Amino acid sequence: MKPHCFFAHVAFAIDARAHATPQATANLLIEINDRALASGGRQKHLKVSALRESQKVKLAGKIAKTAARDYLKLQREFRKFPVQRFVDFNLTGTPTYISIRPAPAKILPNDSKVWRLAECESDQLRSQPLSNPSR
Repeated sequence: MKPHCFFAHVAFAIDARAHATPQATANLLIEINDRALASGGRQKHLKVSALRESQKVKLAGKIAKTAARDYLKLQREFRKFPVQRFVDFNLTGTPTYISIRPAPAKILPNDSKVWRLAECESDQLRSQPLSNPSR
């Protein structure tokens, strides 16, 4: 079976107010292969081979969100932010460049693979606001 790949854009903030501006963001690519799907199925007492494709995708999505959270908990720069919100979380087609990708940032015990994607300057973690050049 072809692995399920998910893109996650996660925002972090110190304040839990609904419209609080995030102080940091992270972009992740998470791959859920057969081994990770089987592991997630066992945890939920499901026989993965008996699931329809849509059910497998739903299960893979839950596993991917857990993998993203587990990975982010391990990242020191995000520990100071009590608020974490998935701004975007989508199933993606397997990118063609995946065959030449670098090693994953983290392989979790269930074989979920997580890559931290390059960030543009506006997405980078910053402890102070960007300076306003018009001042």
